[in-house]
Amino acid sequence: MKQRNVSSSPLPRMMRAVLLLGTLGCIVCSVLYRQGGMRRAHTAAIICGMFAYHIGIRFLSPVLLTAAFHRSYDPNGRWFRQRAWEPRLYRLLRVKHWKRYVIAYDPDEFSFSLHTPAEIVRNMCHAEAVHALIVFLSFTTLLFAIPFGSFRAFLITAVGAAAVDLSLVIVQRYNRPRMQRLAESTRMQKMLSATEKVS
Repeated sequence: MKQRNVSSSPLPRMMRAVLLLGTLGCIVCSVLYRQGGMRRAHTAAIICGMFAYHIGIRFLSPVLLTAAFHRSYDPNGRWFRQRAWEPRLYRLLRVKHWKRYVIAYDPDEFSFSLHTPAEIVRNMCHAEAVHALIVFLSFTTLLFAIPFGSFRAFLITAVGAAAVDLSLVIVQRYNRPRMQRLAESTRMQKMLSATEKVS
């Protein structure tokens, strides 16, 4: 059985800290606003609440998708299949140059020492689906503008948060075709090896 590495990514700790601080900040600033009517406290409560919300949906999304699909994705399906126009777009966006700076939440998910190429393809599909769901959920924050106002602030945070996860969707879609070719090559080699043993 493959042993899991200790993840070197700082993201989980950072996200938990932001979730905690954002939640506490929202509560404290809301109390200050209700007691003193401070406009700045109202704005600070919204900002802290949005940080907590956006981090919260990042923890919730993989749980929801895992429960719904059990990581059983078809990488050749309509949703995950790379379109003919995508490589040109990725060259225009210079994805090759900046994707190396993206920090994975869980590097073990993409480790060759822990997973086969086919398993990594599956994990890449899951990561893409998670980030796509987060892009959608990021815009649900606009509903908070109905009771709280400050539509502009909610819009800015929604667009910013969605842009981050959209870039992560792009990275997965950029990398996956090469990994699929490797997975197919590995599968063919195993089939040939099995055939040789039988014969």
